[in-house]
Amino acid sequence: MTNKTDQLTPRRRPSQERSRERVERILDATAALLGDDMPADQITTAAIAEEAGVPIGSVYQYFPNKLAVLAELARRVMEQVDNKTASLIAEDFGVLPWDQAIDRAVDATMQGFAEQPGYLQLLLSIRPTPEFRLITDESNERMAALLARHPALRAVIPADEIELVTRAAIQAANSLQDWALSADDLDLATRIIGEMKTLLKGYLSVYMDESSPYRR
Repeated sequence: MTNKTDQLTPRRRPSQERSRERVERILDATAALLGDDMPADQITTAAIAEEAGVPIGSVYQYFPNKLAVLAELARRVMEQVDNKTASLIAEDFGVLPWDQAIDRAVDATMQGFAEQPGYLQLLLSIRPTPEFRLITDESNERMAALLARHPALRAVIPADEIELVTRAAIQAANSLQDWALSADDLDLATRIIGEMKTLLKGYLSVYMDESSPYRR
């Protein structure tokens, strides 16, 4: 029996360069349509194929439906933003205090999403789907693993608990991230991002503050 998640999963991953390039064209075309403010519910596989300059059969060769294309685009966006943030965090290791590193990582992540054309529409269109939750979980795991590598955190959080602690921090911040990205008012979005930083640093300070009774 086919479940809903299977319906949003690419039919197959391209292994040859030509096939990978075609999939990238399909995803680029979808991003372009979203970036042109075309509502996600009005985008069709035919429109995607036309924008990409490929036969519609090529879209269905790799994706079972439009939502699967949107989900794969979301995965690509998150991977690109995560990689950008990872690069920044790597530069900050051993250079900045942990709380400043958190601020820089949050700013880099939010800027990365803001620079992606049509990402808000993409977010709003597939956020309720089970596939999007899986993609978000993958991203959260990547970012938690990166955060867990910061020397300051590793020095005070036990090795057998740091994965749980950093994952909890990222999981909690993720809902504020989506809220900020969805906010229509720029001032509100900025304030939400500020609260996200406060949440992350406040939670982690429980372990970082030498006087905290919760420090282990």
